[in-house]
Amino acid sequence: MMNVPSSFKKYVSLIIVLGVCFSCIKDTDFEQHEPLVITPTMEVSLVQVQEPAASFVDVSGAELPFISDQVILEVFTSEFINDNLTKAELVFGITNSINKAFQIKIDFYDSGDTLQHTFSIDIENSPTNAPLLTEHIEVFENMNLSALKSTNKLDITITLISNPTDPVITSDSDGSIILVSKGIFYLNISS
Repeated sequence: MMNVPSSFKKYVSLIIVLGVCFSCIKDTDFEQHEPLVITPTMEVSLVQVQEPAASFVDVSGAELPFISDQVILEVFTSEFINDNLTKAELVFGITNSINKAFQIKIDFYDSGDTLQHTFSIDIENSPTNAPLLTEHIEVFENMNLSALKSTNKLDITITLISNPTDPVITSDSDGSIILVSKGIFYLNISS
C-alpha cells in the first residue's frame, strides 16, 4: 500500500468539498414562487328540527296553520368564510309521517334583519303515516353567495297545506316532521 501524506489528503478533501459546494449552487430567485392554493371542501351539520304532529295544535285544541323558529348562524359572517368561500350547497332532508302536506319556507336575514335570500320546499302528505323523504339542495354562487355571507339568522316556517279530505290534526295525531340539514362549503385558500 502506498502511504499518502495527510496534508495531501486534506487538500484533496478541501478541493472536493469546495467543488461540490460551488457546483450545486445556481442563481435562485426566491421571489418567483408559485402561490400555494388549497381548495378544501367541508361538510357541516347546520339545523335539525323535529316536530310531532301535536306541535301544530294550540292550547285550545285548534289546528295551527303554521309554526316557525329562528336560528342564529354567525358562521357565515366570519372573516374566514368571507375571504375564502367560493361556493356553498345547503342540503335539506325532510321526513314527513303526518297525514298533512306542508311547505317549509327558509328566510335568510342579515344582522339588520334585512331579507337576503328565501326559498320554499313543498312536502307531500303521508296518508298512512309512513315516513316520506323529500330532499332539496340550495346552491349559493355569485350573488346568492354574497347573500349567504351576510346571513346571520335563519327563519324557518313550516306551514300546513290544507286539503278538505285530510283529517284535522289533534294532540293525538300520529307522525312527525323532521328536518335535517348540512352545508357543503367549497373554499379557496391561497398564500
